[in-house]
Amino acid sequence: MIERLVGVHLFRLKNVFNLSRADAAPRAATAEVAAPAILVIPREGPLREPHLMLFNGTRSFCAMPPGTLVSQGVHVVVHLDDGLREAWPEVADVVVGAAGRSHPFAAYRVTRVLSRYPGCEVATGVRRGGCLAGLRDGQLVKIVEAGGPMAATGPGPAVYGSFLYGWLAAGMPLGCLSTASVVHGRYAGPARGRPGALEVAGRAEIKLAGPVLRSVRRRTS
Repeated sequence: MIERLVGVHLFRLKNVFNLSRADAAPRAATAEVAAPAILVIPREGPLREPHLMLFNGTRSFCAMPPGTLVSQGVHVVVHLDDGLREAWPEVADVVVGAAGRSHPFAAYRVTRVLSRYPGCEVATGVRRGGCLAGLRDGQLVKIVEAGGPMAATGPGPAVYGSFLYGWLAAGMPLGCLSTASVVHGRYAGPARGRPGALEVAGRAEIKLAGPVLRSVRRRTS
């Protein structure tokens, strides 16, 4: 589970970028040299270069990848399972729906979260094989784990919610994610003469699933 205050840094990559298997790279075991990351390799649309997003204030403990910093920022992520005071969900940018229920996170629950917390820009929760996210503009996004040793769970709805929030906050096109190759893992900076690399844990397919109810499409003033 990532912390309530999440830093994201989005980079546009132009140089050669190394990928490695997570189970073959023990140097990522410590947070001092690695950070959760999602790599987007565009296939269609306006984007041409790969983009890498790093999470959790990574500028303080992880060497920067070779590329241009496009955007950086901090936002609040809240899990409804955490039993926090109501004040936290009220100010959250990303709200993760309660887990442990007999039914997966469905579209009506996305609508309920967005309606209950008008300051929330992304509502997300676990579904079979991945997660479902709802955006403030009414768009539904399905994320399905596509392979790798973490395919059963992936990085989880909080990370994906932060990814979508950071992606949109940077002004990046949402539609290109549905055709892009999306890889998740941990980015480890240069160490002991080795270049930095993304230690791949798995892949995901991101699909735009259509709008949710009209009542959540506008943020309450």
